[in-house]
Amino acid sequence: MSATFPFTYPRRVALSAGLRLVRWARRPAVTAEDRRFSAQRRRRAKLRELARDEWVQEQRNRDVAKYLYRVRPMI
Repeated sequence: MSATFPFTYPRRVALSAGLRLVRWARRPAVTAEDRRFSAQRRRRAKLRELARDEWVQEQRNRDVAKYLYRVRPMI
């Protein structure tokens, strides 16, 4: 067995990580339009989340009302 064998895998991992870092560092600069677009996406996501939470709450209230409608006469 070669003495260099145990070191090839970590070296390969380090090289690929270094290349990824170089690629990340050379990425294009973020423009104002990109920031505006990201903020717009975040706002839309927040509105979707709030709408979904509201829908879930309405469904829960509806299910409780249906349950009580069926169960209350038996109490």
